Amino acid sequence: MWHVIGSDWELANGDRQTVMARLGSRSIPHSRSDRSSPFTADSSLLTDLHARITGHQSLRHSSNERGVALILALLILALLITLILEFDAAARRELREAAAFRDDFRAITLSRAGIHTVRALFYQDSRLKQQIGQTHDGLQDLWAKPITNFPLGDGLLTAQLIDERGKLGLNDLGDAADPLGQKTKIDRMKRLFELLKLDPRLVDGIVDWVDTDEDPQPDGAESAYYQSLKPPYRAANAPLQTVTELSLIKGMTDAVMQRLQPYVTIYGGDGWVNINTADLPVIQALDSEITSTMAGELVRLRPFRTIQDVDQVSSFEPIAKSKLRPTNAYRVQTDFVSARMTVSIGDVTKIAIAVFQRNPNSGQTQLKYFRTE
Repeated sequence: MWHVIGSDWELANGDRQTVMARLGSRSIPHSRSDRSSPFTADSSLLTDLHARITGHQSLRHSSNERGVALILALLILALLITLILEFDAAARRELREAAAFRDDFRAITLSRAGIHTVRALFYQDSRLKQQIGQTHDGLQDLWAKPITNFPLGDGLLTAQLIDERGKLGLNDLGDAADPLGQKTKIDRMKRLFELLKLDPRLVDGIVDWVDTDEDPQPDGAESAYYQSLKPPYRAANAPLQTVTELSLIKGMTDAVMQRLQPYVTIYGGDGWVNINTADLPVIQALDSEITSTMAGELVRLRPFRTIQDVDQVSSFEPIAKSKLRPTNAYRVQTDFVSARMTVSIGDVTKIAIAVFQRNPNSGQTQLKYFRTE
């Protein structure tokens, strides 16, 4: 029993001397009756010893629990911080996306508002011409000047207007009702291809695409050819709806279209060009006898007020009167104008393409085509 008590003293961590002192101050019983319950007299001492041992164990357990609680608290705090940062990043991302969507929608709306700006420009140009008695259209006109950073609502509008009558008409090539006139227009288009360093045989494919029959030109293609492609499709045998439709035609690569596009149009339909706005290759393509020198002289003397003014250019007069005037090859007015509009609002930029049919006398316009990019 005393050995057990000694073990308990060792567990008491430093209380051995206290216990020994207390035991030493008491006499060891000698009678049998006294030895029957040796710990009765020292119950308080044992109780105190047990309390001390239990207290130390409780303190140890309490310290361990506090350490675990601190670690859990730090883990929860780290998790909350991570969740808050992720939520903040997601909220900021969604806010940016919402702002971009808002600005994109506003830019599209302002692009449509740009249509009315261009119409107002045409009307103002027409009124100005009426005041000064001008009937011709040229690159010096109000409508032909670029619009730069024009305030439009919350954004800025930049626009460049281009005379579609300064180009050769692609859909004119399918005019089978006038075989002689059709041949003249096809020859002009082939000359334009040659001047642009493009293969003139590609014109046959355009002719077959816009005419109404299934009889291929020598270097063209009709539906039989396109049906053999993957995926197969048929020749339109109808006027082109957009210039980009050329990409469906035999031999028309992106490089060819990029080179050709500034000089051709799908608008008009009657074969004449505005000599006041046509580029040099277009003027030269009107007839095989027009040299680059002649075309350059016409460009230098522009704008021409009347067709007769064009005819009086000395180097051009013989060709004009004998070949071009009889076929109504040129005029000094326009009725189709395209506008490339760029609208900027915030960090969003929107490009829109619009084509207007214009009455040269009244200035009234009709929107024929609109597309945003």
